[in-house]
Amino acid sequence: MLEQPLAREQLLLAAEHAASDFASGVDDSKRQEDLADKKFEFRIRFGCEGESTNGSAQLFDWSVDSKSGALKVRATPTLSAKDPPVQALAGKNFEAVEGFWVRRPWLLSAACPRTEPPLVAQTADSKPPDAVPAKDKQPPASAAAPVPALTVGIAQFFTDTDPRTMRRSGRPYEATRKLEEGDTPSGGFDLVLTGRLVALPDQRVIACTPASPGERPSCVISVEFGQVTIERADTHERLAQWGSG
Repeated sequence: MLEQPLAREQLLLAAEHAASDFASGVDDSKRQEDLADKKFEFRIRFGCEGESTNGSAQLFDWSVDSKSGALKVRATPTLSAKDPPVQALAGKNFEAVEGFWVRRPWLLSAACPRTEPPLVAQTADSKPPDAVPAKDKQPPASAAAPVPALTVGIAQFFTDTDPRTMRRSGRPYEATRKLEEGDTPSGGFDLVLTGRLVALPDQRVIACTPASPGERPSCVISVEFGQVTIERADTHERLAQWGSG
């Protein structure tokens, strides 16, 4: 029986174990031994409700041209050797590091987050919304665009002897597809990363470094990307593919 590739949930749980062991000073080399050379498939959901910026230059974006019906989707690598946690991990052993900081790493499956407003606990002294005088009511504050936390990343580490043709050098993955009349994507898109896990010089696949005192370490999963695909989440239609396969 062919071994199934490790999925998003398995890799995120492995990263949590690595972060916990690193923060507590536990030697996790035995735990990580079996990860090297395993195949993986990691999905990153983007373009959820409220995230489309209609063509502005964002790292993860999608838009539909109202005249031509052309769907355009963009996913740009967000992790590089310039990021402080990655600099601490790569040191002088690697010439470049390329990949992605995981969006919403607390979601074990690729999914859009729920959009319901959070419940507000009321005390005995609090007044219901209708009881607040109109003059005291304030318009809701605009939500700032979330900044991805640099907690879990997945990336390929390049030495100066690796072929440069394998690097993206910051170039986004972009796809264009003509939609049928009345077809509107819903539920976002999946950036599907596949390949194999690669051990770093210390023989660990997941390397961690301290962020700030008392905070969660930043951990990066070392991989070799074999194939990158953009899919529609609602229909699972493959919009574009890069790499082998």
